[in-house]
Formats: sequence, C-alpha cells, structure tokens
Amino acid sequence: MERWSSRLVFVLAAIGSAVGIGNIWRFPMVVGQNGGGAYLIPYFLAVVCLAVPLMILEMAVGRHWRRNLVASFGRAGKRFEIVGWLICLIVLLILSYYLVIMGWTLAYLLFSLLGSTVTFSSFTSSLEPLAYFLISVLATGLIVSLGVNMGIERIVSIMIPFAFLILVALVLFCVSLPGFHPGMDFFIQPDYSMLRRPDVWSAAIGQAFFSLSVGMGILITYGAYLEDDMDIPQSALIITFSDLLAAMLAGIAIFSLVFTFGLEPAAGAELAFTTLPRAFELMPYGQIFSVAFFALLFSAALTSSISMMEMNVAA
Repeated sequence: MERWSSRLVFVLAAIGSAVGIGNIWRFPMVVGQNGGGAYLIPYFLAVVCLAVPLMILEMAVGRHWRRNLVASFGRAGKRFEIVGWLICLIVLLILSYYLVIMGWTLAYLLFSLLGSTVTFSSFTSSLEPLAYFLISVLATGLIVSLGVNMGIERIVSIMIPFAFLILVALVLFCVSLPGFHPGMDFFIQPDYSMLRRPDVWSAAIGQAFFSLSVGMGILITYGAYLEDDMDIPQSALIITFSDLLAAMLAGIAIFSLVFTFGLEPAAGAELAFTTLPRAFELMPYGQIFSVAFFALLFSAALTSSISMMEMNVAA
C-alpha cells in the first residue's frame, strides 16, 4: 500500500476533500439565513465536540488497520462489511452529482476565459453538460488511477494553494467595495433568537459533518496511507481551521459582490451560475474575476471528487 510522502501533502489532500463547493456556495448562505454570527456558536460546538473527535478517530482507524473502508469494518466482524458497502454506495451517489456540478464549473470557466455570456437555463437545456460531465469523470478517474503519490499528491499540491490564493485575492478586492459592510451585516450579524430553534442546531451539526468529510469513509481511506509518526490530532486541527477559513473567506467575497450590485442573496447553483455572473458583468475587470471564481469552484470540486472516487476505488 502506498504512503503519503509527507504530512503536508496528506493535510492538503484532506483539506481538498473537506473544502468543496458547499463551502463556497452553501455555507455562507446557511450562516446568513440562520442567525449570522450566532449560527457559528452551534457550528463551532458541533465541530469541536463531534466532528473533530470523529475525524481523529477515522484517521486513527485507517492508520491502525491499513485497510480500505470495507475491510476496516470487516475487522470488527464479517457482518459489518455491509456497513462499509452502504457508505460506499452513498458516497458514490454523492460523487455522481458532484461530477455533474464539476462539469458546470469547467464549462463556465471556459466561457469566462472566452468572454462568452451563457445563461444557466440555456446551458442546462443543451447537451453540453453531458460532455463536460464525461470530461470530469475522465479527469478524476485519470488522477485516481495514477495512485496516491503520482496522482493525488501532485494535484492537491497545486490546487489547494492555488484555491486559497484566489480566495485571498478576491477578498482583498471585495473589502473595498461599497457592499462590503452590508454584506458583512447579512453574513455575520448575530441574531441570537435563532439559537432557540432546533433546526438551526441540527443544520449546524449536519454542516459540520458534511463539510469536514466525517462519516464518509474518506478519512479512513486517507488515514490508511499515513506514516506511523504523523501527528493525527494536530493534522485534524489544521484541516478544520482551513475548512472554516475557506468558507468564511468565500462568504466575505460573495456577499460583498451581491450587496454591491444589489442582487438577491442566493445559494447553490443559482448563486454560482446566475447571480454572481450578473455581478461579474457589471464590475470592472469582471472577466478576470469570473475566471478566478470559476477556477476556484473547479479546484474545489476536483479535489473533493478525487477523494470520493479514491475511497470507492480503494474499497
């Protein structure tokens, strides 16, 4: 079995798994709609008390057994292998729609590079999404087929620093926009009355688990490639901090743009492929920022897709 060549590349790979498109197009809106800064209280509690301990446990299990997800469950008893297979199936289903979205981000990255204006409705009603989906499948499959050292390590070593560089550049530009302060009011102004709602707490717990790739078997798989002397708790804290940092930076950039140009705050595909392209059209050097944004989305989608495919291939 291959091993990570260093702790740094393992941390980058795990960050790549955790920092997905949800951090960029979903987390900021969830925070804004669920009490702003107040929502971060149950989120931090869920991360610290539940997600991080489970993250450490999954990595430790993977390193101890040196097995894939299914085989690791099998060590607890043959009858538990079915649990591993069910998790694989769930992650495969998530991967299937993730690759579709990855194809969309690739398409809009190319549209931005070419200076083309394509509405999301006209794009999705054509056959183009199918072509970009197939390209995404082939690209992800090729990287995974090259193995941990030749494939995954090389990609994450480039993509993760690149993604954070883009995020920081976007934020540095957006803090000078007139919509920065209204955007921050929407994003992080605390509404403590929301803490009385059980659905806010359940949303925070779900976000903590999904965002950090906990319970998906990915960390067990990646943990199996760890060297014995790698510090798992410290790595888990670095991964968690990086994940939250990416989400917060994305929120600052997105809501500064949305409120500067008087657009309706949204989440998901509507935000990425309808709302923000409208903002890019209205701003100076909009094409450059459009290219940067969709390159960021593509990087996030690719590194997350790699981790999900690697987990299934290893099993």
